[in-house]
Amino acid sequence: MINIRLVPYETAYKQGVFDFTARCFAELGKTFEPAGRHAYYNDINASFEAFWCLLADDAVAGTVGLKHIDSKTAELKAMYLAGELRGRGLGRQMMNTVIEYAGKRGYKSIVLDSISSYHDALRLYEKTGFVPIDRYNDNSYADVFMKLEL
Repeated sequence: MINIRLVPYETAYKQGVFDFTARCFAELGKTFEPAGRHAYYNDINASFEAFWCLLADDAVAGTVGLKHIDSKTAELKAMYLAGELRGRGLGRQMMNTVIEYAGKRGYKSIVLDSISSYHDALRLYEKTGFVPIDRYNDNSYADVFMKLEL
């Protein structure tokens, strides 16, 4: 039986996060570019207000982060879950952790950007209560923008 746990990010997980993210991106037809547009992964502690890793037998198998936008709004980032672990409620557990954290920090809402072809992710966001909103950033790759009122 696999030992699965969601833990706060530690620098010891950095290579695991890189390997996992590169694998996820490849499955999505994207390239992970830590020396370019994904450089914020090089210092996760500075780039995110909070970041968690889902570990499956101590290997990174999921990630989720939260970024500060302003005093009322946080942004969901880096929400990825290994395909073989989907359908077990783990994505929902990751979302609940982020939502609870944001609520305790006094945020009133969480926003996210995504891509319309990420069907599993969009289904999770909708089930969680996120609703479509107008574009809030200049991410040229994103075509879906959502918000959850806390």
